[in-house]
Amino acid sequence: MRDYIKSVVDPNLTQNQNLNRIREYLQAYFLNILYKNKFYQNLVFTGGTALRFIYKIRRFSEDLDFSLSTKAKNYNFTDMVRNILREFKLAGYELEIKYDESRAVHSALLKFPDILFETGLSPLKSQKIAIKVEVDSNPPPGGIETSSVYNSNFMFYMLHYDLASLFAGKVHALLCREYTKGRDWYDLLWYLTKFKDLEPNFIMLNNAFAQTSRKPAKLTAVTWKAEIKKTVETLDWAKVRNDVGRFLEDSSELGLLEAKPFVNLLEK
Repeated sequence: MRDYIKSVVDPNLTQNQNLNRIREYLQAYFLNILYKNKFYQNLVFTGGTALRFIYKIRRFSEDLDFSLSTKAKNYNFTDMVRNILREFKLAGYELEIKYDESRAVHSALLKFPDILFETGLSPLKSQKIAIKVEVDSNPPPGGIETSSVYNSNFMFYMLHYDLASLFAGKVHALLCREYTKGRDWYDLLWYLTKFKDLEPNFIMLNNAFAQTSRKPAKLTAVTWKAEIKKTVETLDWAKVRNDVGRFLEDSSELGLLEAKPFVNLLEK
């Protein structure tokens, strides 16, 4: 399986585009391992990478984010990490993993040496490609769990939140994240234009606010867009575009990331 990764590289694409393709292949391999070893039954796929794999959003993603399922049984993060390490090594990959389960969000950092050098994407043998994995062991209640079959380089089953619950997670991030993450704003534009009648899961959204804010404001179908609009009007949009640019399939979409399109959509 290790040799196959060289075929992922397309000489007609840029170095960054090929980096995104390799990382996504490794993410898919990771998810396939979760499926083969039944770990997926405990983990609800969420975040931007879930949008990419399930709904084909036109941007790549770096990390793999999960929430612990309400139906989880015998969940053991350390056991999962060790199995992932073993499976990648059996497939011929060198892999370094550091992990921490001392906090509510269990995290692991996977680093793959040699791949960028062997595929010609880096002149440095020491340069590594990294994927961060996080599992929220205490997610906000109210998320709706569903499942899908993914079929590309691999075919596997995955448990994930429904679209309204994924949207709730995104709205919460937009209003509560302490720094500007352009990928969040690109995702919001995608939601607002692709699913025009979609509303976030307000039960999950308000429970998330209750977890992270001392004085949470209760968001409703009437108020959530107004709260987002306040942030839109104060954003450094150059910073937004700079963050998300390297992840887009089509860089021309960067021109859409400015205040006016968002204000227009949020006022409808």
